[in-house]
Amino acid sequence: MWLLRAVWVTVLFLILTACGSAGHQGQGVGVDPAMSVLASSYVVTGVIQGGAAHSLVNGSELRLQFANDRLTITAGCNTMSGAYRRDGNRITVGALASTEMGCAPALMTQDAWVAGLFAHPVQLAVGKDATQTSGDVVLALADVRTVSPARPLVGTRWLLKEVYAGATASSVPHGDVAWVRFGTDGTVRVNDGLNDGSGPVRVIGDRLVFGDLLWSAVGCARTCAVGNFGAVFAGTSTFAITGDSLVLTHGTDGLGFRAVEKLPPQS
Repeated sequence: MWLLRAVWVTVLFLILTACGSAGHQGQGVGVDPAMSVLASSYVVTGVIQGGAAHSLVNGSELRLQFANDRLTITAGCNTMSGAYRRDGNRITVGALASTEMGCAPALMTQDAWVAGLFAHPVQLAVGKDATQTSGDVVLALADVRTVSPARPLVGTRWLLKEVYAGATASSVPHGDVAWVRFGTDGTVRVNDGLNDGSGPVRVIGDRLVFGDLLWSAVGCARTCAVGNFGAVFAGTSTFAITGDSLVLTHGTDGLGFRAVEKLPPQS
């Protein structure tokens, strides 16, 4: 009787082990392991079109950011964004909304070319040698965190590039120079393009807790165009840094900055 029980226990163990192995193998069928990790932001390091190298406009950079089921694209001029759906290696992007900043003709043409790449579903292969394929165009991609390590919040000059209000993004008008800099002494200095502000700030994780900032009162000629600027520096806001980009968010308002070595002249 003892021997019979031992045999049944052994058989049952083998059956359960076989079922568990089959179930584990079945989960991987049809799934590209490289797609299990999708970096939040990519920079394009090379372009092949029709089998030949294709150059971007001199001085421009093409970035793709995937976040909260939304793809954001920058190619040197306007910011484009739209909802995307992922099915394995296949990425389908909905209608792209775009800011309406006027740029040099070559950059405007490049924006239109980039938007056209997403008119139909694209194939995205991520991993060590990430690529995106759209028709006869292949983009070589690199994780921004590898190409451009995150700049420190404190001590960096951050130049305002975009203003967010809900789902709407607007580029800063050409010639407007607004910026923020966080000091090592627990203070922040900001300029909204016309007025200066300064005051205390505490960094707690990904949150910024601002004290009362003192602002100059020069006027509103420029700041009315970015009316939520001051709101982001009141109370508690969150921040996120990707490479040389900083985004501050306060409720539905937000500001997008780019790290710079020196500020451009105000026009």
